Amino acid sequence: MANGDPQSVVCQPGQLAPASGIYLVKHLNQHRAVHEVLVIRGEEFPLCRTCRGSVRFRLEREVDHVHHDWDLAGPMESSLAEQLPDFDSVRAFRRVEVDLPITLEPRHKQGTIVQGHTTNLSEGGLGAVISERFADEKRNLTIRLPGLHSRKDIQVSARLRYRKGMRHGFEFMRVSAADREAIRELCAHSLS
Repeated sequence: MANGDPQSVVCQPGQLAPASGIYLVKHLNQHRAVHEVLVIRGEEFPLCRTCRGSVRFRLEREVDHVHHDWDLAGPMESSLAEQLPDFDSVRAFRRVEVDLPITLEPRHKQGTIVQGHTTNLSEGGLGAVISERFADEKRNLTIRLPGLHSRKDIQVSARLRYRKGMRHGFEFMRVSAADREAIRELCAHSLS
């Protein structure tokens, strides 16, 4: 890690991995010998099936994941691209791949504002990559994303439907007519 010795990084179940790399796993009840696992930055450390929360993960060696390396996986351009039509027939709204910055704002005033970027967008929701955990994940929140052609920001009420590491899926709950039209424009623009 940039700020010091990787061996000083020790995590426990429920925490998010601060770095991709090889972690030594120590089971505190010693039902198993110390062993190595590969963990990707942003993944949640799991419980052990036997000793539950009595397990610790120590970063042994930091290794870049191919999807986190800027030269190999960074955005090529900030444009929209058509998604392959794998699940179009079973979804309520067609998804399009899009890489746009988003801001997540809690509905109450005490929460923290979190930044991320979209991986896909539809009229019913979006997929996003968010590197930090946000408070009150189970509650509704407000998502802001930029509109097409310098149009004002789109603002929607959404709820978290899934989270796997840094990947999140949000379902739109309340969308104004103007914002729904702006989302339609973004989706249609990607298909042209």
